[in-house]
Amino acid sequence: MKNYSSYLYLLLLSGIVLGGVSCKKDLNAGPINATYSSEFWTSQSSVEQAALSMYGQFRACIRSSNCFFTNGDYVSGTFASTAWNYTPFTIDQQFDFPTATADYLGDLTNWSRYYSLVAQCNLILEQVPKMPLSDFNNDTSIVNGYIGEALFMRALTYFFITRCWGDPVYITKTYDNVDYGNIPPVARTPEAAVLDSCIRDLQVAAGYLSFKGGDVSQVLRANKGSVYALMAHIYAWQHDYKDAHLACAQVINNGGYTLEPATTYTNIWKGQSSLENIMEIAMQFNSNDPNFLTSADGYNDYNSWTEAQFDFFSVFLKDSLDNGLTVNAWVADSAALDILYNTANVTDMRLNTILKLVNASNGDPGGYLLTKYTNFTYQNPSAQSNAYINNNIALFRLADIYLLDAEALAQTGNFAGAVTDMNYTRERAGIGDYSGPMDATDLTYQVFLERSRELIGEGQTFFDMIRTQPYIFQLTQTLNYPPARVAQKGYYWPLDLGTLFSQDALLTQNPYWSANS
Repeated sequence: MKNYSSYLYLLLLSGIVLGGVSCKKDLNAGPINATYSSEFWTSQSSVEQAALSMYGQFRACIRSSNCFFTNGDYVSGTFASTAWNYTPFTIDQQFDFPTATADYLGDLTNWSRYYSLVAQCNLILEQVPKMPLSDFNNDTSIVNGYIGEALFMRALTYFFITRCWGDPVYITKTYDNVDYGNIPPVARTPEAAVLDSCIRDLQVAAGYLSFKGGDVSQVLRANKGSVYALMAHIYAWQHDYKDAHLACAQVINNGGYTLEPATTYTNIWKGQSSLENIMEIAMQFNSNDPNFLTSADGYNDYNSWTEAQFDFFSVFLKDSLDNGLTVNAWVADSAALDILYNTANVTDMRLNTILKLVNASNGDPGGYLLTKYTNFTYQNPSAQSNAYINNNIALFRLADIYLLDAEALAQTGNFAGAVTDMNYTRERAGIGDYSGPMDATDLTYQVFLERSRELIGEGQTFFDMIRTQPYIFQLTQTLNYPPARVAQKGYYWPLDLGTLFSQDALLTQNPYWSANS
């Protein structure tokens, strides 16, 4: 076997891993092996199987090494854990990269799993248009729907890669067995060009998909609302705030979504229970899930494709919240939360609803536990085995889009509109309308704080810091990143070049890590 970039071959080869379909709830399906073959792409049910597998693969991607919460929340300085001696950390504070971190950080420096998902999206985009329309009951809208979903998922995947590591390796074609050993070296593509391509894909997807707001059963798959939500985030990441506002307006005005009332606020994370949610990642338990094993020994008998797992959400829980099973709980620092919620006054509904004050005990510091994800139970309660936590990830929701729109309006000079958007979540939380300075910098900062309050533990805060740092300098002020590091984009994670493209001279390290390794 040739040694050249077996990683690249395995991830981009079209012999893809597809998800098997379960009896009651398809999105928890695990992988089955299917060779690259026209024999597979012979019916709508096969395409459905491939499409559902995209969502399962994405779920596996963001759960790996708990990266969804680590990348978006932990490195923002909000939480601390015994795993890092209870000190909030920037990306490198606790580790001596590259000599000691590559193995320990695991998938936090390895983007390979995302490229398996890219390959799957590319395969759907290549194969579905080749199939006869009769395979889809002669309904073009069904064909376009699958294409729209794959375009959305590919754009979402590249956006995740970009926010974590910067310039991706951009692949939009598939490879088959005859390509093995002949796949050329692939250089990284500037993130601006990749995100522009993602926007073009999303514009096509928006024409193929419909809004699903008002139907909680439809939030587990891509729809026009999630397309415009992702588009808004990409535009904002590029500081194209005019277009970010237009994308937000599509969601707000046409999506059919409504904010969850304060009295039922926790419905947002229960799973398919809130009209606020635009798109959720399915992580609830299903008794028909073939990947959730039933052996009586241990509490984590499942594989990476299992929908409901314990270890993902349990990082926020301890003591009675998860029967003491969590070893290294993440505790939100009291001083940090006092800045966000003014804990002395206890007027913010969210402080009482989604956060629980705990005293120092057994070597653990005092602080707040996040309780958004507390539906803890056992598959076998009498034996207390096979523990799981029955929540979904709210990937996009209306509150996020209101606040992203507020940021966009603040940056484009519509200060009154920015305040109106921000007040929707402030009023729900019971903290009153904003009455502070009306200028771009102050308003952007206040929106950042409100996003941090509202979206805590939803994988957003650190990326908000990166996005807004040209205006409010959150990376330098909050996390003490030196300006020179920010200039080198030292907020991006390093790449483990010992594993990734070891034979590919075109793959380069991120500038900050290259200069400081």
